Amino acid sequence: MNLINYTLFNFIIYSFIGWIIEEVYCFCITGKFKEDGFLIGPFKPMYGITVSILIILKNYFSDYTTLILIFCFFTPSIIEYISGYLLKEIFNKVYWDYSNLKYNFKGLVSLKFSIAWTLMTFLGLKYIEPSFLNMFIRSETMFAKLTAFLLIYLLVDFYMTVHNLLKINHMNNI
Repeated sequence: MNLINYTLFNFIIYSFIGWIIEEVYCFCITGKFKEDGFLIGPFKPMYGITVSILIILKNYFSDYTTLILIFCFFTPSIIEYISGYLLKEIFNKVYWDYSNLKYNFKGLVSLKFSIAWTLMTFLGLKYIEPSFLNMFIRSETMFAKLTAFLLIYLLVDFYMTVHNLLKINHMNNI
């Protein structure tokens, strides 16, 4: 199995699953689906990056459940903080704000959501990822091609999003 292809496959799959999670969460909380996201398409790269890193860590530390749980707490929290910080600093966009929650750090991460991410990522690594791994192994060539196509789509989406946001920021500064 090609580890690079599998990591890219995970990035795509979990970016899409992240979009689904956020849409369902938003609908449950507000009664409507979320309209504003960073990318145009149905992907949340923050989730894809996080889970891809955690899968790699799990493969190296699979015998250490406590360490995996610690990774499942800190990895999503660090990725969420870095993502929120960069979005705010580069694009002047705030997609979430935990300032009203107890035990938050600069409104970008909170203990409540870090615990939720810990549970979701740990259970995902334990119960969902093995199924995706088996599915990938059975049809690696097909998934490698599909992943390449979706990665190109994501890169175009990312380029268009960044271009549009920078253009908007430039127009606001004039």
